[in-house]
Amino acid sequence: MGKNDIHISDFVKLDEFQELQDNWTKATGIAFITVDYNGKPFTKQSGFTDFCRVLREHEEYRELCYFCDACGGRRAKRNGRPYVYICHAGLVDFAIPISINGQYVGAILAGQINAQDKKELKPITAKKVDWQKDPELVELYQQIPKLSLDKIQAVSNTIYESYNYVAEKEYINKVDKELKEKKLKLMKEEKLRIEMEKSIKDIELKALHYQINPHFLFNVLNTIGRLAFFENAKMTEDVVYAFSDMMRYVLKKSSNQLGPLKDELAHVSNYLKIQKIRLGSRLQYTIQASDQFMDIKVPFMCLQPIVENSIKYAVENRSAGGTIGVDVYQEERDLHVDITDDGDGISKERIDEILDGEAYNNGHEHAVGLHNVDSRLKLYFGKEYGLQIESAGKSGLGTKVSLKVPMDSKGFQGK
Repeated sequence: MGKNDIHISDFVKLDEFQELQDNWTKATGIAFITVDYNGKPFTKQSGFTDFCRVLREHEEYRELCYFCDACGGRRAKRNGRPYVYICHAGLVDFAIPISINGQYVGAILAGQINAQDKKELKPITAKKVDWQKDPELVELYQQIPKLSLDKIQAVSNTIYESYNYVAEKEYINKVDKELKEKKLKLMKEEKLRIEMEKSIKDIELKALHYQINPHFLFNVLNTIGRLAFFENAKMTEDVVYAFSDMMRYVLKKSSNQLGPLKDELAHVSNYLKIQKIRLGSRLQYTIQASDQFMDIKVPFMCLQPIVENSIKYAVENRSAGGTIGVDVYQEERDLHVDITDDGDGISKERIDEILDGEAYNNGHEHAVGLHNVDSRLKLYFGKEYGLQIESAGKSGLGTKVSLKVPMDSKGFQGK
């Protein structure tokens, strides 16, 4: 919080302070009003004398009253202590500065007292008006209670010390709360970073399982593919080559974990080819993407886990199978990828569990892939780029999982 951003209303509740001010008047018989640093009243008047109320009904007197208040507040601000003075009408007033963290935020203006020993005080202004010609004002003046100057000064000092202590304490509490909120935010961001790094390590660990002599693995796959070709086993050949391409992509190293969309779509296409051969007519799928989007950078392995999840829960578990759609399009400055199915859908509660990480933390297998993708998107591009899951939760209406990346995505920069 910057020093110039402190306002009295940030640390003082108006209704509570008004009650406190009213109680001061009842206890001391002194009139009070509180103003902000611009001199604007923050509270209503407490205990104004009839003399001052009637006096301010006259415009020439009222302007002098306002002038005295302003001068007293400025003098108290400059001195940094309560300032006791005589107003233009001959009554004793005092101004109590309110400071928070060394910044002046307002003043408590009080007084309207006919002090018994006020001769040692200086008038706040040389300007005067002859109100003593008005019989009503003379009579009301005589009704003003008298207090000693020592008591007036004691009241002003007591209120100054006690209230500024409370204001400083409230300021410290508010700053401490803001610091705790910032710390909590940083902890959440750090947790997201750790989870993202863990998901990357999980992907790399899975890849390591296939890295025992990968050249041998690919040589064997290519040999099987060639045998299938010579034996005219077209379907077997397609499966072998699709699987071989998938393995190459999974084992591919990327320093920033980002790659062109065309590679991700090729990986998903190979995966769907294999699933199509396995499931036959039970699986139908489409991939729609314009060539202009193919070089946009997207996170490594961000689409296949979503497609795999859709097949497992919207196709495999239904005798009639289902349809998977992958659609790529642009909205404003973002690239969108929607993966839809026509399965039974999922409930809003389960969606919230997946995106909040509860399902992931509880070890639900279907949530791991989606949570990893969501975490990596947020870390690379910001929290507004996480996954969105929409579902009516009814049979046949399916589920749509959407992700987006900036069209000019450069990804995580280590900030």
